[in-house]
Amino acid sequence: MIKSIDILNYLSENNFELSTGVPCSYFKELLIELDKSADIQYIAATREDEAVGIACGYYLGKKNCFLIIQNSGLATIGDAFTSLAQLYEIPLLIFVSYRGLEPDKTFPEHVIMGNVTEAVLNAYGIPYWNMKGENWRKILDEALERMKEDSSVVCILVEKGVII
Repeated sequence: MIKSIDILNYLSENNFELSTGVPCSYFKELLIELDKSADIQYIAATREDEAVGIACGYYLGKKNCFLIIQNSGLATIGDAFTSLAQLYEIPLLIFVSYRGLEPDKTFPEHVIMGNVTEAVLNAYGIPYWNMKGENWRKILDEALERMKEDSSVVCILVEKGVII
């Protein structure tokens, strides 16, 4: 398990000043810590594609922003990826809740998206990492390096209970 405050400290040290996204219970503790943070502001979005727009605008102002979304939002976010972030090579770090896996098979829509999450990211051409408790800094280091080198979107898949 990874403490939310440790992730926020890491992101702050890497010059992230804003977060946006759609609330998700997988990120409950992270959102609570963001609410208390003096270093990283959080702007709630109503949809995942709106969050991409907010993050891209913030980046164009020369500031780093990370996103928090549910994997179900990957089904509605394609246009924002392909016609904005990828087209204009805007680097984005996105934490994606990996719903629909064991033991979180509570809703049919989560199971469906859980089964296709990685295929959807592959179809969009977005590199991703499955973040577990161990080596999380190394995973984020690799993702941020790729994001900066390629000026691209990268995703971190987060299963239930990984971030506390």
